[in-house]
Amino acid sequence: GTKGRLVIKSPGHCPTQLSISLKATGRGNAAANMLYDFPLPQDDGGYFYPNSAGFAYEAAAVARCIAAGLKEAPQFSLDETLNSASILEIILKQIGVKYFDEE
Repeated sequence: GTKGRLVIKSPGHCPTQLSISLKATGRGNAAANMLYDFPLPQDDGGYFYPNSAGFAYEAAAVARCIAAGLKEAPQFSLDETLNSASILEIILKQIGVKYFDEE
């Protein structure tokens, strides 16, 4: 972006860190670098993909929404979900990804 860079650390499906670098004046200069940790909940493991225990946070959010009678999470609305999907579709098209029914 124009003000800095946000990097979501891998694995992308369930990261535990993200870093933010804010730009300073001048080419290549950083005003601030921040690293945020999001630890995984304690779990026995047994998952096929790394960090899958992190989905517990998403499952807990869904359970809270259902208990409150909500149809969408206030943290991430349907409009935001659709916007994210549109952005991902644009990226996939730009890098040449084709679905099995498009070949």
